[in-house]
Amino acid sequence: MKIQNLTERIIDKLSSNFDIKKNDILDGIQYDFSGIYTEETTKYILSKELVYDSFSSNETVLCKTFADHEFSMDIDTLETYLMKNLNFFKGKKENQMSSMISFIYIGGPLSDTDRDSIKKFKFHKSFLFGIKGWINTKIIYIDITNKEVITNRMGKKDMVFFNSFFDD
Repeated sequence: MKIQNLTERIIDKLSSNFDIKKNDILDGIQYDFSGIYTEETTKYILSKELVYDSFSSNETVLCKTFADHEFSMDIDTLETYLMKNLNFFKGKKENQMSSMISFIYIGGPLSDTDRDSIKKFKFHKSFLFGIKGWINTKIIYIDITNKEVITNRMGKKDMVFFNSFFDD
């Protein structure tokens, strides 16, 4: 399977729930595609004009492909990038609570150091002890040569989804 085919298949599956933009640039980094999924829940009293509770959650997917042995996991750079773009990932809505950022990297075999860095990576940011929301981050690396998916702890639930691309 070629990287371009895999990227197109991922876009095809995600496009039913995500607003996909191809070749998107965020803070100077070009991604093959980005996607945003937003879910909003609102509770009303008697009519829709009287809102007594609402919250919004979103997930941002950023996908980038690499040539063999080009990928290098630099935790400090990624954390700096996340902190710099925190307002973008958090969103502008007042009722924004949960935000998930998913970095999908596609490339060749990983070094043991990069593999360990991905598995140990954790980025969680809460705002006012979680009262004003929080952000979590997933790292998903797809090794197309060995047909393997490597994730951090937050991305474990998505392994089944991404492994399904190797079944065909």
